[in-house]
Amino acid sequence: MGVYGIGIDLVRIDRIEAGLARWKNRFLDKVFTVTEQRACLAKKNQAACLAMRFAAKEAFAKAVGTGIRAPLFWKDMEVLNAPSGRPVICLSPRAQGLLRDLGIHAWHVSLTDDGLYGAAVVVLETAEVSPIEGLGRMGDMRNDTRNRPRNGGTGPPNH
Repeated sequence: MGVYGIGIDLVRIDRIEAGLARWKNRFLDKVFTVTEQRACLAKKNQAACLAMRFAAKEAFAKAVGTGIRAPLFWKDMEVLNAPSGRPVICLSPRAQGLLRDLGIHAWHVSLTDDGLYGAAVVVLETAEVSPIEGLGRMGDMRNDTRNRPRNGGTGPPNH
C-alpha cells in the first residue's frame, strides 16, 4: 500500500450552528446529502454531527488535492456510519471515477468532536508503494540515499 494523501480539518461547531441559523435548508442542501441530514437531524447534538461530516468532506478533498471544487463537490462525498458505528465515506460515481483515475483504491476516515470543535482525518491509499514507504525500522534508513549524511555517517542528513 502507498499513501496518496492525508487530509485533516477542524471545524468550530458554532460556525455550523451559525450557518444553520442564517441559511437553514439552503446550507444543509448545498453541503449534505439527504441521508446525512436525516442522520444528523435525528441526533441530540445536530451541529456537532454536521460539523464532523463537514470536516470529513474538507479533509477528503485536501487529501485528494483538489479542495471542494471541480471535479469534487460537497455532495460527491457522503459521510455515514457502518453498523458498527465506524465512519465511512461513500462517493458519487463522478468522485469514484476521479479516484480511480488517480490510482486511489481505498480511503479511511476518523471523526471526533469535543463540544467546541468537530474534526476529521482522511487517509487515501494507492496500490503503489511510495519511495520511502516500508522503511519503518531505523536501520532501514541507512539504505535510503536521500537521507545519507554528508560526511560519512557523522553529520546531518542531506536536505
